[in-house]
Amino acid sequence: MIFELIYGKLYLPYINIEGGKNMNFKKRLKCYASILAVVISIMTTVSSTVFAETITNISEDILNAKSSKTITVPAYSSYTVSTTTKLSKLIIEQGASITAPDGYSVTLTVNGIGKEIKPGTYTGNVVLNVTKQNVVEYKNGNLTHYFKQALYVDSNGVAKDKSVLAMITQGKVTNNSAENIKITSEEQNFNGIYVSGGSYSINGAKIDLTGNGGNDFAGYGAAIMSTGEGTKLVVDNSEIYTHGAIRPAIIAAGGSNMIVKNSKISTQNGILPSNYIPNVQLGLMKTAPWMLGIIGNCRATNVLGENTTSTYINSSISAEGWGVLSTDDCRNIKLTAINSDISITGESGYGAYSIGDGVDSFYGSKITVPDYALIITGGNGVFAASTRENINMLNKTLNLGLTSKELNSIKEKQTIVKSGRFGVMWHGNGSLKITDGTIFDTRKTLLLVKGASANIDVDGSKGAQLKSGNGIILQLMDNDDPGPVMVNGMMLNIGVYKEPTEPATEDTTHNKTVITEGKDTIAKFSNIELNGDFYNSTRGGTVKNIFTGMEESSSKNLYLKFDNSKITGVISSSTAKHAKDTIDARDYKELGEITNTPSAAVNNGVIVSLTNGSTWVVKGKSYLTSLTIENGSKVTAPEGYKVTMTVNGVQTDITAGTYTGEIELTVTSNN
Repeated sequence: MIFELIYGKLYLPYINIEGGKNMNFKKRLKCYASILAVVISIMTTVSSTVFAETITNISEDILNAKSSKTITVPAYSSYTVSTTTKLSKLIIEQGASITAPDGYSVTLTVNGIGKEIKPGTYTGNVVLNVTKQNVVEYKNGNLTHYFKQALYVDSNGVAKDKSVLAMITQGKVTNNSAENIKITSEEQNFNGIYVSGGSYSINGAKIDLTGNGGNDFAGYGAAIMSTGEGTKLVVDNSEIYTHGAIRPAIIAAGGSNMIVKNSKISTQNGILPSNYIPNVQLGLMKTAPWMLGIIGNCRATNVLGENTTSTYINSSISAEGWGVLSTDDCRNIKLTAINSDISITGESGYGAYSIGDGVDSFYGSKITVPDYALIITGGNGVFAASTRENINMLNKTLNLGLTSKELNSIKEKQTIVKSGRFGVMWHGNGSLKITDGTIFDTRKTLLLVKGASANIDVDGSKGAQLKSGNGIILQLMDNDDPGPVMVNGMMLNIGVYKEPTEPATEDTTHNKTVITEGKDTIAKFSNIELNGDFYNSTRGGTVKNIFTGMEESSSKNLYLKFDNSKITGVISSSTAKHAKDTIDARDYKELGEITNTPSAAVNNGVIVSLTNGSTWVVKGKSYLTSLTIENGSKVTAPEGYKVTMTVNGVQTDITAGTYTGEIELTVTSNN
């Protein structure tokens, strides 16, 4: 093409128009200069797209090649293919197999669709793709996986020798981006796109993977995965579907920065092998731990490793079960959703999980789930609005690289949570912040803290609302997770929860009137009106530390601080009871479901502070261990009723001051 431009098709007509041989030297020189400028411009354009053309041409050559070659692999034999081979027909007889040389893998594609290599007859554009193995070790070699992927990208760009190019059936691929590509595979464990270095962008991709994955702690079988410090992957305007157990759509790992914009992500559960035994072993777990009160076998997304960042903007992310936005085996990660829809489409699952001191944040997003909006196990949660101020801050701190046009296009929205059961559940220590105009609307307990130390901050100054269908805003209870059972070195999900039958025994080392950071649950509610109850039903006592052998207190207090707020409901220590005394995997939804009987605290102190003009309208019998009423704040009863208080058995006027001990508030009719 370039030689034609220089030596004839464009050059000669140009000369003829300008006068050809009759031109003087100066005119001819100017003409040459003009032609040279055009040629340089064209060469620059060609050089910038030559790689895209190369990849596209390779894919098209493979797919469109007219091959008459047929290979038959006889029964119970093995055929080794050393280079990528195009066929018109492939016959694999019963018990036969196809392999690649050491250090390589073989992938079968038929008309561009990845297929399992198994007995059968395959016709059409049949390709046996030979690629270098992508060896990924999990847990320092405890598990070794041999990844195969349609597109492999590292810091040097696309690695063609590790990419199954025959599966990229449309679009354009360069060292920097993939545009409008399509990837379809029915092979188990196959990865769509794997990026392990540099900066890369994917726009307009359509990826559809069917079949089970291998390990969603390692990303084995994910549709799109980024990994490695310094890796930045931007996915825009794409559609990603997976159907299979542990077959995630998106994996961000190893300190990478994953950014997904304007995309649709959807995953469906699969069918696990009949010999699979449910367990919670890292790397081997293939179903949701029922002890969380959920089921399912495919998390839509996962964030792994240290210092990893994953952000979803203007996107729709759904999973049939288990979880939508998950984090696992990680530290110091950031998972953020901006103006996105997060939903469970099946009967059970959570919106997001926060573990290992990570931060899950939701700005202007909608979460629709049957069980939990968020589960916290050592992590932190933030629910806020997608205000211009917040988005500008996120653009900088998360290195999103959003342009001014993109920033301006993000509409300000409030976060809305709708849950068929609970709002946020603590399965370990962690913090929660609810602010701006966030709305929580749950059918059951809104904030469910299971044997943990939660730090909660709810600010209603901009319209935040907490609505609980069962009337309980916050429940601090004992952890009813029975835990796994170790069998032959495997942590199996066969534990059984059994309700305690003996009354709680007083822990003499525990002070029920004092707040202990990092041990007790501390909740602050400011500038908000709440209708609902608050309970602490933990039993407490002493337990032996398995590391030191010393007896330690497990007792927990609940501290509630109300600032410029109005609360209508019961606030009390309580005795809790499940509907069933014995709960196993068949009754997974019974976990977290308890009834409270207000009762005097044994080890479960309840400390209340009313400040800055707050009002508590007491709706029923309430037992506290400490009550502080600032000047301007008050404790009252609903209209037509009155509330009385005793402190250590002595009736006491309810006036400003601090009261400690056994505090009992009683509501009676004025009639």
